[in-house]
Amino acid sequence: MTQDQVIELMKSSKSEEEWNANCDKVKKAFGGYPDFWYKEVILTGLANQVLGAGAGDIKITAF
Repeated sequence: MTQDQVIELMKSSKSEEEWNANCDKVKKAFGGYPDFWYKEVILTGLANQVLGAGAGDIKITAF
């Protein structure tokens, strides 16, 4: 999975549940969140762009 594929996958999310499922797919593919995750997903506010205002408050946990 490339960086562009990850971004497109996350942009395809239609709900918080789908967002979280896509996060799980990314973590599985990379053995955790990839190095670019913070810059390309968190700092850009991608969740807010995809799911609407306030979506950036979705709790992201790492195990």
